[in-house]
Amino acid sequence: MKLEFLVLVKNDDFFCNSKKAFIDFLKVDSQISITGKKLTYKRSPRAAPLITVKFDVETNNIPSNKERYFIIALENTNEELADEFSEAGNKIKELSSRINPNSTIVNILWDDVGRHYAYKSYPLINDVENVMRKLISKFMLINVGMDWSKETIHPDLVSKIERFEEKDSYLNDLFKLDFIHLSEVLFKKKRDINLDELDKVLANTSFNESDKVKILKYFPKSNWEKYFSELIGEQSHDLEDKWERLYKLRNKVAHNRFLTRADFGQIKSLTAKVKEILIIAMNKLGEIDLNEEDRNLIIHSYNSEHPAAIAYLAERIVAEYYLEKGFQLESPDSKRNGYRTDYIISDANERVAIEIKTFPSISSLLSINPRLRHAIGITEKFIEQENIARGLVMAVIVGEIDEIIRIQIKEKINIIRSNLAPNLSIEVGFINPENKFETINI
Repeated sequence: MKLEFLVLVKNDDFFCNSKKAFIDFLKVDSQISITGKKLTYKRSPRAAPLITVKFDVETNNIPSNKERYFIIALENTNEELADEFSEAGNKIKELSSRINPNSTIVNILWDDVGRHYAYKSYPLINDVENVMRKLISKFMLINVGMDWSKETIHPDLVSKIERFEEKDSYLNDLFKLDFIHLSEVLFKKKRDINLDELDKVLANTSFNESDKVKILKYFPKSNWEKYFSELIGEQSHDLEDKWERLYKLRNKVAHNRFLTRADFGQIKSLTAKVKEILIIAMNKLGEIDLNEEDRNLIIHSYNSEHPAAIAYLAERIVAEYYLEKGFQLESPDSKRNGYRTDYIISDANERVAIEIKTFPSISSLLSINPRLRHAIGITEKFIEQENIARGLVMAVIVGEIDEIIRIQIKEKINIIRSNLAPNLSIEVGFINPENKFETINI
């Protein structure tokens, strides 16, 4: 088990200017003792030695840059002392960075400790990933039926399944999806009624209980919120957040990035907590009683023709449009109170809050004015809340529009534009047959 660091420092004729000077500098710390090719580390000056490892250092000048490099190599022959070896390595990095705190650079050249923690992490992540697949499969099979994956999975995920190369008739479709995409089945928020249905309810001058139920259905909720949260209680509320944190750590494992001891500790803790919640959810599947309407909602929410799916597609395609133009993309914090746009784009000059309104058909353009005004209100409050300089409302039309419709849209939007604040704007675009976003000069 080896650790190897490259330390770059500004060349100094008087301080740490040789191998001996560097070793003497390390030995000033009472937690470190070096004898020949051996380095011993202990947690405190009076504590017993924690670990002794092989040690070597080589150094030379980089004349053209007036810099000096040190290559430090540590080797531990006892894998049972991996944690202690990690501590010793961190101590050497910390001491090296003190040579010149403002300019010293420490690079990791080799890290068998990180690999060690990655190997230990993989089975934990793989286990909780498969528990998630089992929960989703059982939930869908029990409540939707044997063809649930064909009926319910979002079209973006279906295409991933279809591209899966391994042919195995017994392999569940969920095993063909990536770790993060699993969470979309449970955690992706969806509206249970579309805007046209809501408009019909809001046209009433008074509301009965049935109307109130329909209005509440317009607030987006995930399958997890609707069917599991109440059954499981408070510990279920931050499951999505835990899954996202685990996903980021899982990427370090999957992409061969070196894991730290702290990373491994987080993985152990998160996988244990997530697995516990998922198992509780599985044990309560029998308590979930879906009626025919609920079952159809699950199916339609992932159908490519459903307004929720179209809105999701539009958000993704517009995001790709800005990324291709070189903008950075960030999602507003969903856990903060107040208003929230779909995302924020930024470049070297400014940050812009983007709110997207989707019009999946020509008939839906009839409601363009009230929907855009609503979007402007959200955007205006959000940029004030977040102290962002500018806001943009993007009207996305699915499919191309002819010249007559274009003129009608322009007339409607110009009325709204005439009353806009200087830091707000409206743009219009459409999703073409190749699923690419194009702006329209209106």
